[in-house]
Amino acid sequence: SIDHSAQGDELPLEKQLAQLSLRDFRNEHRMEPPPQDLHLDLHLPKQKDVVDTMMEFWRLKGHCDYTVRIGAHQFPCHRMVLMVYIDWVREHPEKSELELPEDVVPAGIFPSLYHWMTDQETQLKRSEIIDLLSAAQYLRIKDLTHQIWSCLESKDFIEHHAFQVAKEVLRFKDLQHLHLPMLQRISCYFLTFVSTVEFLALSLDSLVHLFSSCEIAVNSEAEVFYAAIRWLNHNWPQRVEHVMKVMENVRLIRMSKKLVRLLQEQRGECQVDRVTQLPDMQRKLEEISFNQCLMRQSDGTTFFVQIYEIFGVTLPPNRKFICHGLSAYHQPAESAASSVFSYGDFLSYLGVL
Repeated sequence: SIDHSAQGDELPLEKQLAQLSLRDFRNEHRMEPPPQDLHLDLHLPKQKDVVDTMMEFWRLKGHCDYTVRIGAHQFPCHRMVLMVYIDWVREHPEKSELELPEDVVPAGIFPSLYHWMTDQETQLKRSEIIDLLSAAQYLRIKDLTHQIWSCLESKDFIEHHAFQVAKEVLRFKDLQHLHLPMLQRISCYFLTFVSTVEFLALSLDSLVHLFSSCEIAVNSEAEVFYAAIRWLNHNWPQRVEHVMKVMENVRLIRMSKKLVRLLQEQRGECQVDRVTQLPDMQRKLEEISFNQCLMRQSDGTTFFVQIYEIFGVTLPPNRKFICHGLSAYHQPAESAASSVFSYGDFLSYLGVL
């Protein structure tokens, strides 16, 4: 039989550990605190740079809190970015919009302008440089203006870029003063430029300024003369009245004596004859021919100096010299001044360029 007498009684306790006091842990059994000074600074893992983090945030264009309006275009921006560069935004913290005139700050250039603000490694595109300069000057962004001027003044800014700038600045009233200085940079690119429609579209003042430059490079002054013939003939009825003003800036006395004599007669090239047979032009060619004779007779004495003063004979400086192997008429420096070639020869060479 089963003994049920223990039912309902408490179970026996397990064997207990002896009760110990922390005071008993002494000497060699005592746990000592670590020897470090608890007041030393703790070195936490390096965190992200706040400026870099903000720059990345701005580049991603998240949570924009400002709008720039240009014409019908809207550009979401970060106020803090604009405040760094634009005085007006700093001076009007209560505003959340900025409207810019499209004729000064083209809508197409603003994304590049804003990208420049948020990226320290931005490279300027040549095709955008004048639009950016106009925007930078209007918004008084000195850093960008300085960068653009450094680019324009650098040796890497080559001649055909200078002409493009000369053309583009005409679109902006406040930049038109750069047009003529940029034309002055044209040198070995001159004849290539003469072959373009942009040359034919030059204003009278621009053409005269270009022809007055000592920087343009030619094989002989006859090429400048024929360049003038090309420009005048492009719109002859309207430009005939400008013949003498244009020719005053061609150094006719530097042309071949033989060519000057030939130009006093009809040569069978209507584009040339319609210019050279004008009464004022005939008198000019006769005067140049006479002055060349005086110069040929000169022995450098005081007598001829006085003769030059009486007849107003002056010898302008030579242009820069080039000799291109693709030209059928170009001559070495010692014989180029006496070379004679036709307007047709000149146009053929421009066709090669």
